[in-house]
Amino acid sequence: MRKASTRPLRILAPTRYPWRFNSPRHSRHAITNQPFLPMNKIDERIEGFTLFPPTLRRYDLVHAFNRIPVGRTPYLIGFESHLPRAFSLESTAYFRTLTKSLAGKRCRGIVAISRFSERIFRKMHAESAMAEELYEKLEMRYPNIEIPAVEDQAPDLNGPLQLVFVGHHFARKGGCVAVRLAELAQEAGVDMRITIVSGLAMGGDIWTDPAREEYYETWADRLERGTITHHPSLPNEQVQTLLRGAHFCLLPTFGDTFGYSAIEAMANYCPMIATHQGALPEFIEDDRNGILLELPVDSDGHWIHSSSPDRATPGFERMFTDEIERLA
Repeated sequence: MRKASTRPLRILAPTRYPWRFNSPRHSRHAITNQPFLPMNKIDERIEGFTLFPPTLRRYDLVHAFNRIPVGRTPYLIGFESHLPRAFSLESTAYFRTLTKSLAGKRCRGIVAISRFSERIFRKMHAESAMAEELYEKLEMRYPNIEIPAVEDQAPDLNGPLQLVFVGHHFARKGGCVAVRLAELAQEAGVDMRITIVSGLAMGGDIWTDPAREEYYETWADRLERGTITHHPSLPNEQVQTLLRGAHFCLLPTFGDTFGYSAIEAMANYCPMIATHQGALPEFIEDDRNGILLELPVDSDGHWIHSSSPDRATPGFERMFTDEIERLA
């Protein structure tokens, strides 16, 4: 029998935010991070695969995430919800080609990052002729983050209640809920300060949001309330400093698969206030290490109004506004 090689592998891996949480903490292998080509910028229908820029260097393995890498190099792939990513194309040759790649010899492992994502994957491929090959490669491994070498700052309980909201997709992540909460607190005489870190992306193609731009005209103005501090963006170190000084981190999200900001907050001694959806209930225990707000979800754990065809209608807008009010 041929002896397996014990030399460190040369591994090509992506950059970007998810890699920070899904990469090995310590590895004997030589990992090179390179940006991949975001095919979804060309057409969202082809976001299921990706290409890395050409290089003269040869690699033993590609460590991919969400998108299947094109080429001949063996790969393993982590994913957060659907794999392959070919929404509404499940009956096409494109979907079958991507699935065949996952079932084939090039793919050495399929890693779900939560029970939520594992459940979706098994459901997607339950009727597939390739189900046995796919399930044999499937495992679940949670994202993680190193605990910062700092002590719990234990925010003052006699001062204002300090909350932090972080999320570029403002409405989807629950930023509107944070703004309405600040208003309700001020009306009730509750001393509360909310720091919002967000690029304020709202509406359009975001699958949880009312589609009309006019719906959001008042929300930006309401950020000017004196009890709210808004940062369009901040370096990650400054965000972690904010979390360490807060009583709670807010994530009343309408659509998150995992919610990396939640484990980032908890690693900085900041408990969560989040909605009961996606993978969040797998590691946030209500009234123990955070507070979970109920949200109507389907059997997979998605908000029941996600990707609604009615997002541009007044009825959807009224429902969304009512949910903001209820959660706040």
